[in-house]
Amino acid sequence: MIPLFKVHVPDGVEKAVADVWSSGFVTEGAISDEFEKKFAQYVQNQNTSLVNSCTSALSIASRLCNIEPDDEVITTPMTCMATNEPFFNDGAKLVWADIDPTTGNIDPDSVKKLISSKTKAIIGVHWAGQPFDIEEINNIAATCGAKVVEDAAHALGAKYKNKPIGTYSDYTCFSFQAIKHITTADGGAICSKKSSDDERIKMLRWFGLNRKYKGSKWEQDITESGFKYHMNNTNASIGLLQMNHVDDIISRHKANYRFYNDNIINSKVKKMRVDSNSESSCWIYTVLVEDRAKFQKYLKDSGVASDPVHIRNDGYSVFKKFKTTTLPGADYFCSRHINIPVGWWLSPEDRDHIVKVVNEY
Repeated sequence: MIPLFKVHVPDGVEKAVADVWSSGFVTEGAISDEFEKKFAQYVQNQNTSLVNSCTSALSIASRLCNIEPDDEVITTPMTCMATNEPFFNDGAKLVWADIDPTTGNIDPDSVKKLISSKTKAIIGVHWAGQPFDIEEINNIAATCGAKVVEDAAHALGAKYKNKPIGTYSDYTCFSFQAIKHITTADGGAICSKKSSDDERIKMLRWFGLNRKYKGSKWEQDITESGFKYHMNNTNASIGLLQMNHVDDIISRHKANYRFYNDNIINSKVKKMRVDSNSESSCWIYTVLVEDRAKFQKYLKDSGVASDPVHIRNDGYSVFKKFKTTTLPGADYFCSRHINIPVGWWLSPEDRDHIVKVVNEY
């Protein structure tokens, strides 16, 4: 079976982790500082803080958006539950925007219609690594003073108008979970536009204390209650090794993606639209089919793994009080979307086989 996902394990990872443990400094420290610096350079944003998961990054983003009970957050239903639960946990009313069924991304026209005096934030997800219309969403947010949060869990290495994802909106959240482009087993990062926000984030991720404080850390006053969301040296040691491979990993995803776009030709299998002003990170390759169960069984019988990966959040019982029936784009997309392998692990023979299988469906 050609896998849909595979964990990238860089050479030397066992030694790197062992070295951290033998040093006795296993939590946040010099190694995590070095990884944070290198990742910030990669996304071209010095206002970058490592955390222990993308979910934690989103939780911090919710705090910085000043979410309070009954504030409205306009968001996409087409994502992992981790996108929306942090804002829900802070008491936000989730207002579901529709998605563009040709990309899977949040639809700006739908967002415009949902703006109210209670709108505090707008959340977009770069589905499969294809950037949503960041400029338009930020323009809409500016009309009501709302913050924009980018969930970039799929989008490491993506670009929007020739700039890396992580440099545009108020807050951008990345994931280093097991099956992402690069992994630290679990981990994440949050980028912000303002250095003052980054300073606050670095305090919030560790109880509200400054780990760089000169003197006894515990003698500091805590002026804002924080979390225990920092990344540790153990995970960061893996991240440092991954940074040696990140360009090659993402370039392989993109090459396989282009190969599919050029060679999959089947009227029964609809490919996603590619925007000319952006460049996808190509984390997964999404297609739309009329009978998903039939297509998925056909792929399995042909030795190709597949999965929807995420289902729409507005169907979860926990969010039932926010249910809406007016999302035709989401209805169309979510009943048809399926993802096929596109990652760095594919051999030329693998991708030839996948194209042949899809074209013969």
